[in-house]
Amino acid sequence: MCGIFGYMGKSNAPYIIHQGLKRLEYRGYDSWGISTIEKGNIVTTKDTGHIPESIKLKTNPTTVGIGHTRWATHGGVTITNAHPHYSTDRSFVLAQNGIVENYTELKAYLEKLGYIFDTQVDTEVIVKLVEHELKTTKTLREALIKAFKQLEGRNTVILLDSKSGQILAIRNGSPLILGVKEKDIYLASDPLAFNQYCRDIVEINNGEMIEIKDGKYKLFDIKKDKYINRKPREEKLLEIDIDKEKYEHYMIKEIVEQQHTILKATEYTQKQLQPFIKRLKETENIYTIGAGTAGFSADQIAYYLRKIGKKNAISIKSYETESYLENISPNDTVIAISQSGETADTLEAVEILKERGVYIASIINMPGSTLSRLSNSYFMSNAGSEICVASTKVFTSQISFGYLLSKTLVGEYTDAKRELRTISNNLEDFFSKKTFKQIENISKVLKEKEHFFVLGKGQNFHIAQEGALKIKEISYKHFEGFAAGELKHGVIALIEEGTPVLSIVSNDKNVKDLISATQEVKARGALTIGIGDKQDTDCFDYFIEVAKSNDLKAISNVIPFQLISYYLAKELGNNIDKPRNLAKSVTVK
Repeated sequence: MCGIFGYMGKSNAPYIIHQGLKRLEYRGYDSWGISTIEKGNIVTTKDTGHIPESIKLKTNPTTVGIGHTRWATHGGVTITNAHPHYSTDRSFVLAQNGIVENYTELKAYLEKLGYIFDTQVDTEVIVKLVEHELKTTKTLREALIKAFKQLEGRNTVILLDSKSGQILAIRNGSPLILGVKEKDIYLASDPLAFNQYCRDIVEINNGEMIEIKDGKYKLFDIKKDKYINRKPREEKLLEIDIDKEKYEHYMIKEIVEQQHTILKATEYTQKQLQPFIKRLKETENIYTIGAGTAGFSADQIAYYLRKIGKKNAISIKSYETESYLENISPNDTVIAISQSGETADTLEAVEILKERGVYIASIINMPGSTLSRLSNSYFMSNAGSEICVASTKVFTSQISFGYLLSKTLVGEYTDAKRELRTISNNLEDFFSKKTFKQIENISKVLKEKEHFFVLGKGQNFHIAQEGALKIKEISYKHFEGFAAGELKHGVIALIEEGTPVLSIVSNDKNVKDLISATQEVKARGALTIGIGDKQDTDCFDYFIEVAKSNDLKAISNVIPFQLISYYLAKELGNNIDKPRNLAKSVTVK
C-alpha cells in the first residue's frame, strides 16, 4: 500500500520518478504526486486516479526529487489529500507510507498550539510536528527525528528540503530500499522501482534514517544516535524485466507462467532443505501464518504438513495471532508466508513471537524484505515479479514449496520432484486455446449473476476459499468459498433458482460427498459448475476438467478459478491488473 520513490543524480529526476512510480503501481493506490527542486523552489504535480503513461509535469528537467502513490486511509481521494505535502513556508515537502495511530491526539495537541490543518490526512500531522520541532532544533534533520519519534504505528517518511537540496527518509515498518549506481541514488518502497537502473542496494532497517545530499548518502540509527557504515550489495534477483510480452494483461501472463514457477519455487536440493527439515522433525508444533491469499497458502501448507508430513500443524491468520500467543513456545516452529515480506499483520505477529524466542521461518517472493531479515531461515518462492495485484503464481509457488517440504519430511523428496515435473508438463497442455475459450464462455454466463458459492472438502477446502477470493478481487462479485460439509448447516438457505455453485471434485475419498452436495443444490435450482477430475455424472451444467495430477490437485484446481476471475473481469470491463481499493503489499493494519 502506497509507494515512495526518491532520486538524486545526474539524470532527469521528473522522468525517473515518474517511471519509478509506474513500477510501483502494483502496490495499489488512488492518487499520486511528484515534487522536484527547481531554482531553489519545490514544484509539485499531484492528481487522483492512475498515473498516465506520459505526463507533462509543472517542473523543468532537474536532478533531485521525490514521488508518492497514495492508498487512502485518512481522508478522501482528492488532489489536496494526495502526497507530497508542503510545509507552511513551502520550504520542504513530506510523504508518508503507513498510518499514524496517535493521529487524533497529535492533531488536537497541534491545534491547541495554533496550527491550522488544510487536509484530512494523518501525514499533515507529521509535517506540522516537524515545523513545531524546528523552533527548538538547529536543523531540519533533527526536527524530523524528534517528530518521528512521537509517531505511533508503522510509518515510513520521505522529505525533500529546498534549502539544503537534500532528501531525508526514516523507516519504521513500511519498506524502504536504497539503490546506488555511481552518482545516482535511488530510494524506493520496492527495488523493482529502480532495478532497470541499478542492482546494488542498501537495506534500511526500522529506526534508521537515510540522508542523501550532493550525490552521497549516509545511514543513521535514530535510536542509538550514531551513523552506520553499511556498504551496498548486489542483488542478483533484481535482474527481472517487467514486460507483458504477448499478453494483454499481467494477470493472464502470470497465470500461464505457473507451469514454470512451481518448478522454480522447488529448486531446493535435499542438502539445502536438511537443516530446516531437522528443525521440523524435532519441533513439537508447527504454526503457519499469513493473511489474504498468503493466509490460504498457510492453510494449505499446514494441510500438507499434517496429511503428508505427519506433523501437528496449525494455520493461523496473522491478524488473529493474539489468542495463540500463550500456546506457542520456543519448542515450536512458525512458518510465516508473505508475497512481499512486508505484510504489516504478519510482521507484527512475527516480531512478538521472535521476542519470545520462537523459531521463525518464512516463505517470501521479494529479496531483502523485512520478514526475511526477521527470520531464522527463509525460502524464496522465486516466482519473479508479480505485477497484477491479485496473486496467482506466488500462491501456487508457496504451496508447491510446502508440498516439497512435507514430502521431504517423510523421505519422499524424489517422489515430490517427480510429481512437480508431471504437473508442470500437464499444465503446459492445459493452457490451450480450447481451455481459454471454454472458461471465457462460462464467464459470459456468470456475468449476469451476483451471488456465487464454491464448495470444497479435504485437500480442496482452502482452494475453495482462495478460488472465491480470487474471483471477488477482480470481478467485484460476491463469491463465498466454504467447506461442503457446511452446506446443510445454513448455506443451502441461500440457494435459489439460477444461483451459481462451483464444486471442486477430485478423484479422492471426498468425491462422493461433493457429488451429493452438488445434487442437493441442483435440486434447488442452482446453476452447477464442476472443476476438477472428470466425473461420470449429470449433476453439472458445466464442467472444467483440470490438468492431471496426483498429490497436487490443489494447484490443478485453483488455476481455473484464476482464469474465471480474469475472463469474468474482462467481460465486466474491470481494471484487471489494478482492481479498485486493493493493494499488493498490505503495509498497514
